[in-house]
Amino acid sequence: MTYHEPVKPESMALLFVYLCPYCQNELVLVSPTQPITVACGSCRNSFPIVPVDERTVQYVHTILGDGKAAADPNY
Repeated sequence: MTYHEPVKPESMALLFVYLCPYCQNELVLVSPTQPITVACGSCRNSFPIVPVDERTVQYVHTILGDGKAAADPNY
């Protein structure tokens, strides 16, 4: 089946980038709202991260209609 109409966003996720304190590799996490320990995919060392504020994440989701309002209106 071939679709002719472009598909709009259905939902969204906020990505946060953390730098490994050992090797400076970038780790990308989806809205980590709890303090956790992560392992670097490059050097394999583990380290704790500072979580993001859950209310801020929820605010961005609300403002953008969970991603639907972020679609380019001129497209």
